[in-house]
Amino acid sequence: MARTENGYLCRRDGSLMYVVYESEKTMDNKLRVSIAYKCPVCGFRVEAETLEMTRGRDSYTLTRTVRRLPA
Repeated sequence: MARTENGYLCRRDGSLMYVVYESEKTMDNKLRVSIAYKCPVCGFRVEAETLEMTRGRDSYTLTRTVRRLPA
């Protein structure tokens, strides 16, 4: 993945990638939000950030995972 002034380029075909936000709720009281870059041509994707929220008995736990992307 290479960065340009307009965004990131796909490493497979060189197309400009766009940002995708996805969320999912699981049966075990978890909520997951993924932020990724996706190529519209070949479908290649790179996850940039993941947020996971778990509901406990009296509290919530939020876990954030960030992947470093090339500058």
